[in-house]
Amino acid sequence: MSIIQTVDLTKKFGDFTANDAINLSVDKQEIKCIVGENGAGKTTLMNMLYGLLRPTSGKILIRDQETVINSPVQAIANGLGMVHQHFKLVHSLTVYENIMLGTEIKKSKNSVFVDNKKEIKVVRELIDKYKFDLNPLDKIEDISVGSRQRVEILKMLYRDVDILILDEPTAVLTPQEVDDLFVNLRELRGQGKTIIVITHKLREVMELSDSVTVIKQGKVVGNVLTKDTSEAELAQMMVGRDVMLTVKNEQNGPVSGATAYQAENICTINDYGKEVLHNISFSVKKGEILGIAGVEGNGQSELVKVLTGIMKTTKGKLTIDGKDITDKWPDELRRNGIGIIPEDRYAQGLCADMSLSDNCIAGYHSNPQVCSKAGFMKRKKINELRDKFVKNFDIRVGSIDGSVGQLSGGNAQKVIIAREFESNSKLLIACQPTRGVDIGSIEFIHKQILAYRDRGNAVILISSELSEIMSLSTRIAVMYKGEIVGEVNPKETNTTAIGLLMAGIKN
Repeated sequence: MSIIQTVDLTKKFGDFTANDAINLSVDKQEIKCIVGENGAGKTTLMNMLYGLLRPTSGKILIRDQETVINSPVQAIANGLGMVHQHFKLVHSLTVYENIMLGTEIKKSKNSVFVDNKKEIKVVRELIDKYKFDLNPLDKIEDISVGSRQRVEILKMLYRDVDILILDEPTAVLTPQEVDDLFVNLRELRGQGKTIIVITHKLREVMELSDSVTVIKQGKVVGNVLTKDTSEAELAQMMVGRDVMLTVKNEQNGPVSGATAYQAENICTINDYGKEVLHNISFSVKKGEILGIAGVEGNGQSELVKVLTGIMKTTKGKLTIDGKDITDKWPDELRRNGIGIIPEDRYAQGLCADMSLSDNCIAGYHSNPQVCSKAGFMKRKKINELRDKFVKNFDIRVGSIDGSVGQLSGGNAQKVIIAREFESNSKLLIACQPTRGVDIGSIEFIHKQILAYRDRGNAVILISSELSEIMSLSTRIAVMYKGEIVGEVNPKETNTTAIGLLMAGIKN
């Protein structure tokens, strides 16, 4: 029996159709995964179910009744709750205060005072009912990311929802927290809840779901029982061709033994004066990839900013081929042979309103290849470079003269990949190189990184995708709360051991 159903659900933004006649059916007490490439329309569909967007046409049926949902309040009133990828919690409040926020229990009908004892009792009973490992009196700022996610889920369950939507729920979790989440979700299903999960991690889809719906370019292209499919088949449906899901990492070039880049006792503070990096030290050799792993929010972003000249050190030293480059500006780092793939492609790597040609030379304007001694840009050479990038890196464009903002996320990322790989750099700092990128583009980017390494170059790879770190890296350094807490060889370890380090457990 379908508990939620869409009939020809369509959403248009002007002339662009984000969802095209989507027919989706989710059975009661089912875990349904919805997968698709970046920009396929998954989140748009969920936002319509949760009342954040209004459909252009089509119907939403809940328990066989056509339902109009104009807001999250109406969605919750109809038994449908959503846990967003970026949690909406008040860090200074406790677990129980966050769960009860907006629905506080008053000491009496006309009282303005909250009955804290009763709220704690209610939340403790809720935690026990669903077997979540939480203390209602803990402050949000003091608990792990996985625990915060459980608080978000309990917020919805307290509001008596029986359909739960989770958007990329494992994006910021350690492997152990992922396992715990899956246990919790199966427990919820066993207690009568229906769960919809948006994700791009096919291994997790196969482990967790009962059925899978695949969306491509706004349309449903597949709807299968999980037991009747495979990762390879789902990837083929998503991309339209066979995809190599595991990168073939064979060292085809030498590891010279010479140190290409070194960080010694790096410290820095954030805008509030708090030290966020504590004596970070590492080195990377020519011809190897140093992976830096960790749950997001443990100092990786600040480390990348220091390494790429966006943030100043308070202590320590950075060198490339023995030359001191501490606190140098990004353009000077590039002149010293450092290529940079930034964490946020539009905030730090591209200008969405600028042309494809101009983005292809961003950060390299003074290069004699594209700029004359008098300071004039060589337009013909720049356009030739753009055409070379488009051809060699399979950048798919609607108009060759259009802006980068018109490209899909994956193709925009390829512009950065092409620019940095073709810059004749000797060290690549690659931060989240495949974030928001579809499976086909991930395969391509991984091959480019390995080919770059095999030419004798060094790579520092920072990624929240543990599978990416494990499959590409020569060595892995693990960060926790602004420190490197351990270094491992990916061929001699496993995700469980790395997950423990990511949680700060050193033994």
